[in-house]
This record gives sequence, C-alpha cells and structure tokens, in this order.
Amino acid sequence: MTKILFITVGGSHQPIATSIKSQNPDRVVFICSDGAKGSKSQVIGEGKPCEVRKGTEVIESLPNIPTQLGLGDRFDAERDLVLIQEPDNLTECYSKINQKIREVKQESPRAEIAADYTGGTKTMSVALATAALDSEINLFITTSTTRQNLIKVESGERTRKATTTGVVVTKTVDKALPVYLQNYNYTAAIADLQNLLQSTELSSDQTRQIDELLDQCEGFDAWDRFDHRVALSRLQPYMRQTNIQPYGLFLKKVIASRGLLDKELDTSDGMTGHGYEVVEDLLLNADRRASQKRYDDAVGRLYRAIELLEQIRLFKQYGILTGDVDISKLPAQLQTEYEARKASNTKKKLQLALFQSYDLLSKFTDDPLGQLFLVYKDRILNSLETRNNSLFAHGFQPISENSYRAFNQVIGGFIREGIAVVSSAKTKSSSRQFPQTL
Repeated sequence: MTKILFITVGGSHQPIATSIKSQNPDRVVFICSDGAKGSKSQVIGEGKPCEVRKGTEVIESLPNIPTQLGLGDRFDAERDLVLIQEPDNLTECYSKINQKIREVKQESPRAEIAADYTGGTKTMSVALATAALDSEINLFITTSTTRQNLIKVESGERTRKATTTGVVVTKTVDKALPVYLQNYNYTAAIADLQNLLQSTELSSDQTRQIDELLDQCEGFDAWDRFDHRVALSRLQPYMRQTNIQPYGLFLKKVIASRGLLDKELDTSDGMTGHGYEVVEDLLLNADRRASQKRYDDAVGRLYRAIELLEQIRLFKQYGILTGDVDISKLPAQLQTEYEARKASNTKKKLQLALFQSYDLLSKFTDDPLGQLFLVYKDRILNSLETRNNSLFAHGFQPISENSYRAFNQVIGGFIREGIAVVSSAKTKSSSRQFPQTL
C-alpha cells in the first residue's frame, strides 16, 4: 500500500529527516512557511540551506531535505509543497492543509496517509494535527530522547505515533454527538460511534462508554423507524438509568397500545396505559420530522395518527375493526344500514375509511371522540386538502412549513384533545419527546 506523509517544516531539518527515515513513505508532502525567510528553503533551497547548530554555532551546512534523503520522485516540488503565507494564521494554515489532504485522498483513495506535526510554527502544527484528526489520519511526532549530544544522528530524535484517542473520543462524544442528537440524526451518531469502536484503540472504560451510547442511539433510531421491539431490546439494559427509564416505560406502553391492533407484535413485556400511546408516538415522530424540515413526512405521520386514533377507539371500546366490521357489534338501529353497505362490497366485508369511521363513532351518541369529531369535522376536512394535494398522497404540491403548521394546528390539536377525552384521569400520559442529550 502506498504511504503518503504530510509533515510541517520549521527552522530545523533534523526532526523532519528523522521522521521521513523512520516512516519511509512513498511520497512526502511538505508544509512550509513562504517568503524570503520561510522554511521552504529547507525543502527547495539551493546549495546548502540546512544548518546543524550547537547553540548559536553552525556546526555543519547540508543540502535541502529531499536531496539529503535522496527522495527523488517521492517528492515533486510542483505537487507536494504547501506554502503558508502567514504561518501564524490558523485559518490559512488549516484551510490549505485540509484542502491538500482532500486532494491527496481523491487522487490516492487507497493510500495510507500519515501526518507528522513536529516542525513549523505552533500554529502550523496545530493546523496539521487538527486537519489530520478531522480526516482520520494517523498522527506522528518526532521527539528527542535523553541523550544530550544534539549533533546529527546522535541528537537522539525518535518518531512515534501520537496518542490521539482521548482527543478523538472527546471530539465525538462531547462535540459531534450532541449536534446529531439535537437534530435526531441517529444514523450519523451511530456511524461515528461505530467508527470509534472499529478504528480507535480504546481503554476498557472508553469502550464501555461508547458501547452504551451506541446501544442507546440504536434504540432511539429503531424507535424512530417504528421498530419498537428492537428499540426495547437496545434500551432495556439501561432501564435503571434515570435518563433512560422514562422512555423505556413509555415505549412499553406504546408496544401494548400497538398490540391492540397489530396481532403479530410480541407484547409480552408491554405495559398497560390508556391505550392510545402509539398515537402519541406518531405525534412525537411528526414533531421530529418537522424539526428536520421534512414537512411531507410530518403530515403523513399526522394523517396516520388521526386514522389510528379512531381505529383504536372503535376496537378498544366497541370491538369493531375498521378493516372488517362485525355488524353484530353495531347498535341495533345501525345494523340494517351497514349490512346494506357490506352487501354492496364485492369483497363481502365492510371496510371503513377515515371519515366513515369517525362518522360511525359520532353515531354512538355518548362517545366523546365521536362528538368531538362533529365539532372539528369541517376544519379537518379542509385541512386534509393539504395532505391530499401532496406528492405522498394524490398530488404534486410540496408541503411548506406554514402549511404544515396550519395542518398540525387542526389535526394535531384534534388528536391531542381526542386522546384527552377518551383517556381515564387515572392513566395520565407518560409520552415525551426523544432526548437531545445522552
């Protein structure tokens, strides 16, 4: 595998030469300060620009670094020289180094890239180290040993891999992860955490920390995709943690609620609540999609929530499935009407759409959800035009933020009020939005 070394150059050529000899790269990219007194002379200067000093005394003058080391075609001055105009300007240093790293990665995607930040100004070193960490490049540093003689090889310089684990872990856990969680971007969080486990040498404590965070992110990611069983399996081991327990308890109620209609779902460790938790789960999911400006997705979830609300109500209270209505469960005065509807259906079973289901509920004169629907009916009908005109339903119209907010005000408002009127005062809602910190 081709090895490419990025290295900062300062006033002394010796640590640079030591690093290159030690790592023996196939290509060297030098990062130097420009100008008449810049460190570029150490790399492309003519004659003998490199000096070996003992204190202020020049002991020996040597050719430039590529000549000393016989780099030959391993260094191309037109290609492999990054010149910094202001070596103490961090923005310039970082941007030029980072750009060069990107170029090299594109040119040689399979190459092993390393960086030695020993030479150059402190700013240049910081810039190379930061760019290397950002690009997941191995870092090296050349340091002196305990020998006192500072001349030539006897200077005791030795190149070693820099320890960056703590920096990488902190950068991921304290910097990147909070940003991902604020945006409910679990895919990115999981990718970064998995990368830490796979590519970084971690201590046992660090491994345990990353494993726990990964489990929890995978749990909320599965939950976000309505894979409730997988979500519970990931979060269950952390139920004693105060930051996870409330979510785990709500999730168990969501599973029990979903199980009222989804008979294939394992609800063995579900927890009884008011029964409409899966509807609340959809409302929270819609809020997350809206926060990501995915308004079409948010509207789709609200539509499913208003549909699921009547489906659960009809089944939970009256034993009626909207996909196959049992006429015998209807009030006697309605059975003839609905029997005629069933007879006209080619499938010989009675299925009720959204408005038909709410219309049936409203005919149960003492049903609070059915009566609430009559109050909201016209507003709901008007609001559903937003959904029906979208690409995800029957049209091509994208849903704007304002359209979503108006839709949520009516549909979301009805659903929340509906859950409140059909829930017992003893079964207070335990729903809560996903955490934005872990």
